[in-house]
Amino acid sequence: MNCASGVAAICSLLMSPKAVDVSNLAEQETTKSAIAQPLRRSPSVEFYSWSWATTRRSWYEWLTATAAIESSLEESGWRLRATGGFGGYASDVKGSDAENVIASAMEVDDIALPYIGTVGKYYGSDGFVGAQIGYALINKTWEASGFVGVGMTTEGYLGANMRSSALRIPPADISDLAATAFGVLGSLEFRVTPNDHLMLFASSIYTTAFRWGYFEVKPGVLFPFNDSLPVLLKGKLFVGPHAALNSYKGELQPMFGAHITLMEIGPFYASLAGGYVRDQSSGQGGYTILETSVRF
Repeated sequence: MNCASGVAAICSLLMSPKAVDVSNLAEQETTKSAIAQPLRRSPSVEFYSWSWATTRRSWYEWLTATAAIESSLEESGWRLRATGGFGGYASDVKGSDAENVIASAMEVDDIALPYIGTVGKYYGSDGFVGAQIGYALINKTWEASGFVGVGMTTEGYLGANMRSSALRIPPADISDLAATAFGVLGSLEFRVTPNDHLMLFASSIYTTAFRWGYFEVKPGVLFPFNDSLPVLLKGKLFVGPHAALNSYKGELQPMFGAHITLMEIGPFYASLAGGYVRDQSSGQGGYTILETSVRF
């Protein structure tokens, strides 16, 4: 084939109905890429679980559902929240608390047990439900949100285990252990990750119902042996100190320990904390807190 015939063949090919439309190649590739890699859907709902337990026979499970209004959870905007919890505890019955009961059972007027440390235990339950509306400010490295609403707190008496069948919890005390209160419910949350090596989470919730509140802060640094972690966990695992304060009817329950936090892997988040706790009623011991959340 000479040069002229070669040029003619190329011209014939380009003029053919089956010729490739070079001008549309880029558009076609873009369309194929969009079909092969659909855009990730931004989450709008989050389910959160907080599980707490101590060696002093206290435990609590707290559940929260948060929904973004006309936006996603990754954008600033209004939020709706429903929250609730339930738990139980065991508390020592001091000798002095049982004086009147023993005196009545033995038909005597004066009996004192000031030096007897514990004569038994009583068991109670706690419950809580609330609804809130709030707003979240989202930045590339930090997130702050505030919520306000109403809450209802309940407490119940489950029974007692006394050292003697003659001992009973006074009816008046039982009435004090079984009650319901309504109040204003407010909460604040703050998260900051200034870089790939640091994190700081802080949160608080308080209701005027029985003056119950929980306050927590946990700073963290990237796991020291990050390079030895599986690929899925690299850059996602943080460790650091943990401090919290639980307040109920004026009684304080401070907690000091450490945490290990798994930052978001896709829609999932988890954190485990543990350490020392001191309760004004039941004494000192250890605690654990497990947090998990998932976003859709």
